[in-house]
Amino acid sequence: MRRTHFRAAIAAVASLGGLAALSALPAVATTVVGSNVAVTTDASYVKANGRAAGPGDAITACGQNRRQQNEPSVAVDARDPSIVVAGSNDYCTTELAGGSWAGFYRSTTSGSTWVNSLLPGYPTDNSPEGLASPLQRKGITNAGDPVQAWDTQGRLFYMGNAFNRVSPQNGSVWIATYDQDAARYVRTVIVGSGTPALNGRFNDKTSIEVDRGVNSPHRGNVYGAWSIFQGLNANNSIQFTRSTDHGATFSKPTKISTGSKGVQFADIAVTSDGTVYIAYRQFETVRGHQQNAMAYVVSHDGGRTFSAPAVAATFEPFDAADTAGDPAAAAKAHEQAYENADGPQSEPSEESVGDSRDCGSGPFACRSGFVFFRHDSQPRITADPKAADQRVYLVYDATIPGTEQASATTYNTADPAGTTLRVGQGGIYFTSLSSTGWSTPRLLAPTARGHQFFPDINADGGVLHAIWHDSRNDPAYSVQYPAGNNGAVRDAAGFAAATRGLDTYGASSTTGGTSWAVARLSNVRQKPNYEMFGDRRVPFHGDYNYVSSVGSFAFNTWTDNRQVVGGDDPRYAGGEGFDVHQCRVQDATGAWGPDTCPNAGGLDQDIFGTASTS
Repeated sequence: MRRTHFRAAIAAVASLGGLAALSALPAVATTVVGSNVAVTTDASYVKANGRAAGPGDAITACGQNRRQQNEPSVAVDARDPSIVVAGSNDYCTTELAGGSWAGFYRSTTSGSTWVNSLLPGYPTDNSPEGLASPLQRKGITNAGDPVQAWDTQGRLFYMGNAFNRVSPQNGSVWIATYDQDAARYVRTVIVGSGTPALNGRFNDKTSIEVDRGVNSPHRGNVYGAWSIFQGLNANNSIQFTRSTDHGATFSKPTKISTGSKGVQFADIAVTSDGTVYIAYRQFETVRGHQQNAMAYVVSHDGGRTFSAPAVAATFEPFDAADTAGDPAAAAKAHEQAYENADGPQSEPSEESVGDSRDCGSGPFACRSGFVFFRHDSQPRITADPKAADQRVYLVYDATIPGTEQASATTYNTADPAGTTLRVGQGGIYFTSLSSTGWSTPRLLAPTARGHQFFPDINADGGVLHAIWHDSRNDPAYSVQYPAGNNGAVRDAAGFAAATRGLDTYGASSTTGGTSWAVARLSNVRQKPNYEMFGDRRVPFHGDYNYVSSVGSFAFNTWTDNRQVVGGDDPRYAGGEGFDVHQCRVQDATGAWGPDTCPNAGGLDQDIFGTASTS
């Protein structure tokens, strides 16, 4: 999904003094239950509420055309943990409907088998549910950024963004309700509306939670938060809405990030007594009036009012950036990819230095010769709805102090030192809030090698579960290289060689995060940088992972490229190993035509998952 960062100036490195590693001694074993499971399967999708698909329905191509899915969410049913739901940005509708949509996947076997579907309302959906959807009535053609949360009565709330990739954009935030343990779709409500203009009011990156607190006077309230961007200036904010009638209606969105502008990546936690916490990333601003920090606000009255923002932790970002070989061509190619439902818009940001947040081939090529997907430091927050105490837990990815060094290329991830570009090792940090304040942030799973990013955390029944991407097993790992790149091996065109360099790791704790048991969740090390987007010229690996749990049982989901079929792109010299299978014909003028075999596996990015217990 689109990530439009505000334009900020680079300033001094944020102080991270006192950071330490968590104890390496596990309090309890973490067990991966069974093998990895493809959540998004190559089987026919079903329509909501058992409806039959009619002629021309885009869902008939889903599961057959092996298109991409990314940006997963997952939620374990609070009253029946054998029921697990997941979602993703699902590109299976692109072929027949012209845009991507929100996939909806349900398991009644604790995640071992899945039935795939779509949120009703996509273009060509002529079911009663689809025709009644305000998304379809508004003429919206794309939906994604999915997040999910259960109440304690078998209701599921499914939230995301919907938009058009060209004018009128009409970017909107929606929340759908399912009941009967997500067996029945009920409704979709638009809770935040955007403007028709591409550079107008755009909503992005959603978060949802339900008050399941055992002692909460607001039990059953549904809370939603998201980022809103207005124009091209740094006046974005975090918006909030709530429902007190099980998702039938929602309050008018209100701004909760008062006094700050550069903010994104909201996430919500609710304690057992109903206290609401919303964390978000705060970006450094011009003249240092605002520092890089994980900020948060608190509500003690069921979301009616919120405190002024406060800082949970400051940090040095771990944000990928580089310099495009041809900045104008790269900007145009990114915009075209976004408009063609062929990848998210990836505009430059200045949290790290450079005009590209991702790099590939052709117009997407960067001066470093690396090929990599975008990633940005972001927080995830959680609280145990069953705990007697009101502790809150936060994880985020950041550059590990002391690992910074001058970049040997134009690729950079850490704050610069003056005019010197720098790289550093990315790590997952953990902190918790108690009556005495926030604890000193510490590395959750320290490792001497490998980058860690895209974290998530969930608390329930006295157990914490966490998940993240990890490149510790990358055979060519270097702090100088993006995950999945071997900068010591270059082809004739100067591109680094691709490696199978990325795994997904998880951890659990029964000691409130004092100690953790760490386990590798993925059983196949993957190439994360396959160029499946931008007309097969740039990678995108989804902007986050998810874990959901009930007690000791957790289900973990991540974007996975293990089923992608590699190949050679005939348009470019060299064989750097990032290309996907494609079929192109060159005409008499030497121009290459489009890929004529897009369903042959070159785009087969999927959501994988696994169950784990502590």
